[in-house]
Amino acid sequence: MPELKNSEKIVWLASFPKSGNTWFRAFLTALMNNGKVEINSLKTDGIFSDRILFDLYAEVESRDLTDKEVKMMIADVYRFYAAQLKKLHFIKVHDAFETDDSGLNIIPEDVTRCAIYIIRNPLDIVGSLANHSACSIQDAFEMLNNHNYSLAKQQGNLNRNAQFRQYVSDWSSHVKSWTRKPSFPVIVIRYEDMLTNPFETFSKAVTFMGLEATPDQISAAIQASSFEQLSSQESEKGFQEKTRKSKQFFRSGKMGIWKQELNQEQILTLREKHEEIMRMYNYL
Repeated sequence: MPELKNSEKIVWLASFPKSGNTWFRAFLTALMNNGKVEINSLKTDGIFSDRILFDLYAEVESRDLTDKEVKMMIADVYRFYAAQLKKLHFIKVHDAFETDDSGLNIIPEDVTRCAIYIIRNPLDIVGSLANHSACSIQDAFEMLNNHNYSLAKQQGNLNRNAQFRQYVSDWSSHVKSWTRKPSFPVIVIRYEDMLTNPFETFSKAVTFMGLEATPDQISAAIQASSFEQLSSQESEKGFQEKTRKSKQFFRSGKMGIWKQELNQEQILTLREKHEEIMRMYNYL
């Protein structure tokens, strides 16, 4: 790996929920672990919304803070965290790239090397999100279209969950926030290209992040992190990132399954609402 600069400590692995983030993290794990993956011991470095990490480096009890107060502090927490790092860290994030109440970005750009933004056809996200959230297709459909969509909502005004509230927004707004607002480099990786052209797609991401890997190492990591391998491990051992209510985390891994899951009204509404971004990434 190239020499780590003080201003290049973090790679953000960003995505709208159920777009392939876990798959990409499994690939990185295999790449850094001699072609081996254990799904309950992924080698990436947690999630941006982790309350425990915040408490450790902020030296305050975040249970006593409001969500707005957390967002005012979280960029500085990650700056302090990054100052302690001796190697590049890969951190998952579902939050939209937004600002706090003072107008400052919640993602600290000055300690960022780059971001991988994983995008997936929103029509296929619906069924996957419904499965993960143990809700109806209609409820998941509404999440993708809800500008106020958030994860890990808190009880009351203070923070009680293991993760902070993550403001996601609707699908198009989330994509725009990560692909248009950051000052650091961002590469967009399509879930569909990870499926149909994995070697070229993952190789491009590896090069973009500045990692060193041979073609054989990349091929081995792709094989070790295939959907079949990950699904098999979940069947045998379970997966700690699966929600309690959902039947399984790794559902089908296919593209185009929306044709069997969505009704005509849902399809037309999604295409109309998200036409600009769907057209830009060849989803129409």
